[in-house]
Amino acid sequence: MAFDLGTLLNEMANDTTVETVARNPAAQFGRRTRRYVGAELLPEITQTENAYREEFVRYRTVVANDGTRYSPVQKKAGDLIGSFLVELAHSDIGRELSGRQYDNLLRYLQTNASMEAVASITNWLDTTVNLALVENNERMRWEAIVAASVALRGANEYAETVAYSNPTGHRVSAGGTWSSDAYDPFDDIAAMVDFLKGKGYMVNRIITSQSVVSILSANDNMKTRVGVAVVNASGQITSAAGRASLDAMNGALSRDGLPTLETYDLLYRTSTGTARFLPSSVMVFACTSGRDDIIDLGDDERVLYDTLGYTGVGVPAGQATPGRVIRMEHFSNKPPRIEAEGWQVSLPVITEPEAIGVINTIA
Repeated sequence: MAFDLGTLLNEMANDTTVETVARNPAAQFGRRTRRYVGAELLPEITQTENAYREEFVRYRTVVANDGTRYSPVQKKAGDLIGSFLVELAHSDIGRELSGRQYDNLLRYLQTNASMEAVASITNWLDTTVNLALVENNERMRWEAIVAASVALRGANEYAETVAYSNPTGHRVSAGGTWSSDAYDPFDDIAAMVDFLKGKGYMVNRIITSQSVVSILSANDNMKTRVGVAVVNASGQITSAAGRASLDAMNGALSRDGLPTLETYDLLYRTSTGTARFLPSSVMVFACTSGRDDIIDLGDDERVLYDTLGYTGVGVPAGQATPGRVIRMEHFSNKPPRIEAEGWQVSLPVITEPEAIGVINTIA
């Protein structure tokens, strides 16, 4: 006997199929071809309140004192303690499944292929609703990291900007034109690494765009550093054929004790076009923070080392527990359709503002 579409949707809602899509903790990391790198730096952590004071204690080692065999232990204070107010932001999306997609679902049901219909609806919900909310979190992460601010924009001219701690010297413009052979881009890279090291941080990730990598690979100074360019008898750099490969540049960075370059060029779509999560003209330096997060994936877990904070996910409107929410409804009037809505409360929280370095306006 063929299933009725409305009955099938009710069953999916009642057997937690829809809730499983919305509350899937692995979704924040993306799919095989769409990896959200920002989630590795600021993973989602559920919060029971939407506004709270973040109290963090960072432990550090303080060298012991010398003493005599029977002298009392010498107590020392060495904790770094700080706090700041967090107010999570609201986001939502509505989507409609109609037309050809709707007719395909009816064909599944007419042939008793209810499992295929469930899989099709689940994939539609995950792709168009759940990942839309996940990608908004990823957008906010990179705005917070790169610009130390997050722009909240919505209907009815809603606009708000959330400002983050932005210590002096952590976000700087390139010292020169990297695409010019008269300038050595490595000077800027080394300067940022030394600056962060001077504050006690070791850089363990350098994330940039393919555009910046291409600029570096064509620069004669970088080509000389990796052995692609040559120096003539008068001491001038002569451009050799080809470019410096990413492997060669990473080898040079490794010889200087630096991490390899990671490229992140993922785009997200808006109602008017596309945009980048990570701007094409920046290079981000992430440092070892000592903060590790364990993400429970149900049957497995993922350990993230040296995170810079987290993305707080709070309690959505009309709910009792934190996490994303998806609801869908079937309409049989013309045009027959399925409408779905998703909403969440979330915001990136950077607890290690001095473990971030950014070089911007690279050209």
